[in-house]
Amino acid sequence: MKVSFSADLDDGRAITAIGRVRATTRWRAAAEPGTEDERRAAIGSLVREAAEYDADAIVDVRFEVDDVKGVDIEGVALQRVTVTGLAVRFARAAAA
Repeated sequence: MKVSFSADLDDGRAITAIGRVRATTRWRAAAEPGTEDERRAAIGSLVREAAEYDADAIVDVRFEVDDVKGVDIEGVALQRVTVTGLAVRFARAAAA
């Protein structure tokens, strides 16, 4: 499956939007640095999610870091990576 960080595919192929897909990584302590493996795992999860909708590609992929720390709860601040993108199908030529 093709994955693109831009709104279109590099080859200029026409696409039809299916819808936005989203995947997240596990929560980790905010003090721990994020890793490339973590981002790859998030992309892998995103690809599996898009495949459920028979997507051919995902465009407009964006990473975001979510964090949480309860105001009333003492504890470790947590973070996770969320990745979103637009699942698309390649435009098909009409049958003659």
